[in-house]
Amino acid sequence: MTPRGRVYRAASLAGSIAVLWIIWLVILPAYARQPKMRDHLQWLDDQGIDPSAMYYTELEVMEDILEKQRQAELQPHPR
Repeated sequence: MTPRGRVYRAASLAGSIAVLWIIWLVILPAYARQPKMRDHLQWLDDQGIDPSAMYYTELEVMEDILEKQRQAELQPHPR
């Protein structure tokens, strides 16, 4: 591999790491601070649900959530 190719690959790797770093350490925490997301996270905490360890179809509470979603989908949308 030529020196120019190594520099390009190293720069690509560094750029990819920088993008992931920005998403993980800047964008996601900012999103978690939004009122709607904060409310959702609080609701999960109140229900005793660990979002990092859950499989949605195995949660008892998911039946209520899915039923509400089905009802919302059946209602006509305003145009």
